[in-house]
Amino acid sequence: MNGIWSVKIERLETRLAVGIYEDEQDPQPVWVSVTLTGLAPAVPGDLGDCLDYEPLCRWLATEWPRSPHTPLLETRINEVFTVAFGLDPRVQEVSVGLYKQRVSRYATAVGIERTTSRGEHARITQNADAPTRKRAEHVASIE
Repeated sequence: MNGIWSVKIERLETRLAVGIYEDEQDPQPVWVSVTLTGLAPAVPGDLGDCLDYEPLCRWLATEWPRSPHTPLLETRINEVFTVAFGLDPRVQEVSVGLYKQRVSRYATAVGIERTTSRGEHARITQNADAPTRKRAEHVASIE
């Protein structure tokens, strides 16, 4: 019998090149909070029965910081969704918060959060890729 499980990663510190200002071209400290929700055995027998957070933590801390600069935190959140859903097909919902630590003298951190389902993310990704696919199909039909 399965149960609904949530895995929470709170304020994992990583470094990302993200932002619209010149000094944000270089990686800066960013806190990441993620909640994964999915169905897994209600009484797990071993780690394979569980929603495993370690691969996502490793990617957030070691691989993601090597990615190129992007101006928007929103883009970064979508990157986390793609990786999180790709790691385990049992994950049905992902919530992500990204918080810059040095952007305001009035706050410890400033950030954004978003939650999406696997189906919603698939539709959004598919729709975002549609113009690229249509251009490729058009070019192929001309050749």
